Amino acid sequence: MLQAPFFFFDSPPALNYGGIGTIMGHEIMHGYDVQGSNYDERSHFDPWRTEQIGQEYANRTFCIRRSHRAALKMRSQEEMVNDTRDSENLADFVGTLTAYAAFASLPPPERDIELSGLNMTAEQIFFISRCVQWCEEEPLIGDRYAPSRSRCLVPLMNMPQFSAAFACPAGTPMNPRKKCTFW
Repeated sequence: MLQAPFFFFDSPPALNYGGIGTIMGHEIMHGYDVQGSNYDERSHFDPWRTEQIGQEYANRTFCIRRSHRAALKMRSQEEMVNDTRDSENLADFVGTLTAYAAFASLPPPERDIELSGLNMTAEQIFFISRCVQWCEEEPLIGDRYAPSRSRCLVPLMNMPQFSAAFACPAGTPMNPRKKCTFW
């Protein structure tokens, strides 16, 4: 994992926070998803999620599911729905939110380093780096993961920071008026 396209030694932070940072956030989120919330800090089965937390989790998951359906309609693909896919989709979203929050917390002189030769801001580089991992020939739709295209687009279309970085007009597919949240 500590190699391209996830990690670039001696490069602007935007590349690494958008790459390996989003993957780390994704994996950490699994500790809080439908399966992870059934285990304690010693990995013993001990469900700790309250009914209220479970309902809020379900509401946020359903919002992400709707976003995936909207993104897939752009491609005319059907989405399979199941708890595993929902957990993966939510982990993609929360991993991106978490990595972006960490990136945005850097002091501006450290954060705002751009790549020479590109007319892009550090924020734009972060979001592009986040999606590079999903550049692949589309496999047949399986049941565990959403198609790569929507794994890239859905977290971004729900982030006001993305819309601002790329000046996406309100009400467009990449800047819907209603966005999903997690926190």
